[in-house]
Order: sequence, then C-alpha cells, then structure tokens
Amino acid sequence: MQELLRFLKNYEVWIYVVFGLIALLYLRRVVKAWQEWRNALFGIERENAQRRFSTYLTLVILLTLLVLSEFTIVTFIVPVYPLDKKILPTPTIDLNITPTISTETVNNNITATPDLTKAPTQVTKLAVGCTPGQVEWTFPKAGDEISGKVELKGTVNVPNLGFYKYEFSQAGVENWMTIAAGNENNKVDAVLGTWDTTLLIPGDYQLRLVVADNQNQLMPACVIPIRIVAPK
Repeated sequence: MQELLRFLKNYEVWIYVVFGLIALLYLRRVVKAWQEWRNALFGIERENAQRRFSTYLTLVILLTLLVLSEFTIVTFIVPVYPLDKKILPTPTIDLNITPTISTETVNNNITATPDLTKAPTQVTKLAVGCTPGQVEWTFPKAGDEISGKVELKGTVNVPNLGFYKYEFSQAGVENWMTIAAGNENNKVDAVLGTWDTTLLIPGDYQLRLVVADNQNQLMPACVIPIRIVAPK
C-alpha cells in the first residue's frame, strides 16, 4: 500500500501527462467516429461507426476516471497517510537486550569495575527542534522520568496540518519506533495519546513528535530526552 501511494505521489505529473495524451488521442477518434456515424448512408456502415464511437467514448471516460482517482488519492489520501517506510513500521521490541557497559582502564591498565547501579548517561538534556506554540511537548518535558501508561500531551498548531505522529528510541540510537499517529485538527497543550512504557527496559530514551502539512512536507521534529523507570 505504501509503495503504491509513494509511486502515485512521486510520479503524479507524469501520470497526468500520459493519461492526458492517451485521452486526447481517443477523443480525436471519438469525434471522427461520431462524424462518420452522422454521415453514414448505409446500415452496416452506421453500425460500424456507432460501435467505434461507443468504444472510443468508453475509453475516454475510463481514462478520465483514472485521472480523477489519481487526483483524489494524491490530494486527500496521501497527506493523511505517512509514507516514511523507515519510520512508520513498528519493529518488535526485544526484551532480552541488555545495555552494554564498557570498562575503563584506570591507573596504568588497572581495570575498574563498572557501577551497574547507575543509569546510563543521557546523550542530551535539552529539547531539540521544538517550536513553542507550534510543535512541542508539554508533557512529559525534557529530562522527565515517566513510568507505566503515560498520557502524552503536546502542541501541534501549524497551517495546513496533514498528520502528526509520535515515536521513541533509545538514547543515542536513531532507530525510531512509532507509538501512534493522527490527523485531527490542530491541538494546543492537548492530549495526543497514551504510551504504555511497561514493556520497555528502564533507562534513557528519546521521544519525538513529527508533523507534516497536507503536502506531505515534514517540519523539524521535536525531540526530548526522557527516562523510563520501573513502576513502583
């Protein structure tokens, strides 16, 4: 489905051109067959002309319907259907993965034992790419600790909104997994959805809010660092 929509979007102009040229060709044949039908003097000649006229007219109508279908899909369906194959598919979370902690060499090749009780260091403590009043998280905030099922709140307030989606990844890893998406009206400090973190390994993560307009043009993503802790 995604590949078909991507093809129709990327080659929209060429599809119009090809279908338009074919339609013009058969439209000329329709006019010619109609004239032959009107000028025919004999019954068999009129029947043949009428048959050609009906065939060519049917093809023109079919091509017109195809062009209208292309226009409808690209204009109304594609903007609300995210096409980023690298982002939208939600891979299976491997609960057996354990964060790897490397040892340090201290004082001339003396290996220190890592403190496994410390949480992994966050890559960043600041929000990145967020625009106050337009695209931003209002809960959680950058650096917050969350657990269990979390009600995510944010602002998606842009002209010609197409869709938005929110995703997560482990800190420092660009392997984004989609939580959910929506294409409702603009929201200001409103609930975007719910995120169940109980299946994730406690640690540092990134939460990303992606917004696109109705032309499928992506805005800068709003990314905040968060920490997931085990429910008490």
